Amino acid sequence: MARFHRLPGDHLTSEQVDLLQKVLDSITCQPWFDDSQHRRDSLVVRLTFLIQIGIVDAAHLQCIGVSWAVKDFSGSQVKASRPTPSSTHLRTSH
Repeated sequence: MARFHRLPGDHLTSEQVDLLQKVLDSITCQPWFDDSQHRRDSLVVRLTFLIQIGIVDAAHLQCIGVSWAVKDFSGSQVKASRPTPSSTHLRTSH
């Protein structure tokens, strides 16, 4: 998580870094996500931008992040079996 604090021009609070990590982990652990450092970093940049402009609702970030990841960062198997919203839903603790 410390590397998120060092992204150029990306000044995130500790709470924002935690949110970013939570959303990123929930997306990149999916079997359809074609995980590589480049793809992961690209998703971090996109999600960081959303957080910086004020989108800090985890479910909203999750929804946008999954949409981007499926479109741009998924493996070939996703074409046949797209993820369902329930399979990628963030679990929030109350």
